[in-house]
Amino acid sequence: MFFKLAGALAGAGADITFVGYAAEVPPQPMPGITWHTVPGAPRGRLAGLASPMPLVAARHETPAYHATLKELAAQGPWDAVVVDQYGMGWVLRQKEIFQGDPVFVFITHDHEESVTGMQWRDNTASVGKRLYLGQNYLKTRWFERWIARNSDLVTTITQHDAELFGANAPGVPMLPLVPGYDGVRVAERTIGPETPRAVVLFGSYRWSAKQANLKIFLDQADPVMARAGVEIRVVGDMPADFRRTLEGRYKAARFTGFVDDPAPHLAAARMAVVAEPIGGGFKMKLLEYVFNRVPVAGLTVCASGLPDSVQAEMLLEPEMPGLLQAVLKRIDDPAALNLQQQRAFIAAEHAFDWRDRGRLLCDAIQERRGALRPGVEAPYAAVGTAV
Repeated sequence: MFFKLAGALAGAGADITFVGYAAEVPPQPMPGITWHTVPGAPRGRLAGLASPMPLVAARHETPAYHATLKELAAQGPWDAVVVDQYGMGWVLRQKEIFQGDPVFVFITHDHEESVTGMQWRDNTASVGKRLYLGQNYLKTRWFERWIARNSDLVTTITQHDAELFGANAPGVPMLPLVPGYDGVRVAERTIGPETPRAVVLFGSYRWSAKQANLKIFLDQADPVMARAGVEIRVVGDMPADFRRTLEGRYKAARFTGFVDDPAPHLAAARMAVVAEPIGGGFKMKLLEYVFNRVPVAGLTVCASGLPDSVQAEMLLEPEMPGLLQAVLKRIDDPAALNLQQQRAFIAAEHAFDWRDRGRLLCDAIQERRGALRPGVEAPYAAVGTAV
């Protein structure tokens, strides 16, 4: 998602220098962005565990990254330094090395304190894993709050996240930026009796929180859907051992690994379900479903950040039992399903333009720079981006 935002910011007139490890740099060039690759790779997990910072931050902070930043920082003046996600928060300890007295912008993808707290409280995890999750939660809570308080501007992907960050960083402006969408838009679709009686769940199930969410859903949904003869199609990358465990446990669920083209899988389901109680933030898959004309059912909390007009065209329930009953009530009503997907598409059609996000961020950076650096006349020419 950050690449999209960086591209949108460049489209709004910023000249961007993007810094990251080789694996984090996209293979294709993007207009307005100069790429600088940090030599080497992040630290190993064991070295990261010994740090007072969260694992992702400890792994990214290497001597090679420090050297690259120091070299680029001296090439200013810089108008802004944009720090992508909490794993790069350690850059804020290096403020003094950047020429031009830039403003520091913290781009958040989630309220990680909330996410890691939910992971730690997950009673299904083993004792050893909970000990690890508990220490990571404490590190994340401290570090994320510190980053927000030491930034000049914080962007969030939902208004709810903005309120959470604002409570611990009073006086720091919060800019909610719901992600844009530039993917496939299906012109038309008709759901009929021939469409399989199936619901689809797309995702990447490598992260422990995603795995926990999937198991929570399947534990409750599988017996209900199996009795009703509704298939649950889980599409997305997951570890082989995790997949084997799931396949031996559930009756209604069918598992497909990573797919290059999601379109056939979306077209072969009557509905999509988003039920992820662990973790907040904005669910990009919601836009994939809406613009591929798949009716959406989900937990209310999972629709956070969507405009009310789009939420109104989804089946949203606060708890899992109500959600499952709503799905079973709707899945055999093709007319209602088609009306739902048509109205959702129309409601979302003009609401997720990346160009708008780029202009909003560009304007917010300029405004913040004017407020904090009133005597500085340096042109708004470059954004140093640490990822």
